[in-house]
Amino acid sequence: MVINVLAVQAQDNFNTEVPKDIIILRSTKDYKIALTTAQQAASRLHKKLDLRKLSPNKELGLTMSKADCDEIGYPCYPARGDGNAFNDSYISVEYSNAYKGFAKGYYIVMAAITNVKSASMKAQLAIINKVYPDAYAKRTFIWLGCMH
Repeated sequence: MVINVLAVQAQDNFNTEVPKDIIILRSTKDYKIALTTAQQAASRLHKKLDLRKLSPNKELGLTMSKADCDEIGYPCYPARGDGNAFNDSYISVEYSNAYKGFAKGYYIVMAAITNVKSASMKAQLAIINKVYPDAYAKRTFIWLGCMH
């Protein structure tokens, strides 16, 4: 009997949370302030703005549309990165309750998801800090696996 060790290891690294650094430009309890900051940051940093079709929601902080939540029920909010845990670099507004270790009840203007303490994170943060000196990287865990 031959066991494919790489396949077993890959399965062990699926359906689990993985550590990531998130670059945060601002956090606020006011969605309009977060949205304005995100729009300005996209322009000032020459990054794509992707609000992921999310809108404010009293129950979850943010939600997708009723049509997009159809399979899982409305309201619904998939945290940025959940499912694939990919590194990315664009501006969005997210809700802090969805991230482990974050204070609850804040809209966060996010600029990137990176590997923990990676050269990419350090390089991106150095560039961002020239425009947003208070921006910082915060560690959290993002789901890698099935979303059903």
